[in-house]
Amino acid sequence: MTPLVRIFTLSTCVHCQALKDMLAQHAITFECTDIDLMPKEQRRQFLNEIVVYNPQKTFPIVIVNGKAIVGYRQDLIKRELGLDR
Repeated sequence: MTPLVRIFTLSTCVHCQALKDMLAQHAITFECTDIDLMPKEQRRQFLNEIVVYNPQKTFPIVIVNGKAIVGYRQDLIKRELGLDR
């Protein structure tokens, strides 16, 4: 079964770009939202919602099958995607 992958990134973040590159390299399909490109009110609402899970409001945020991973934690991301086998 293909995992459902959703990522929240910043368009200028090197770690976010590294995540996108890693997913593409492994042919993982993902949905991406660049938070800094959202309209201001939508961005504010999103940041207010994630502060409970991510008080520092750091990026990227990776959601794999409903589980959130904050930051470019390649080992955890690969494990959740089954790429560490």
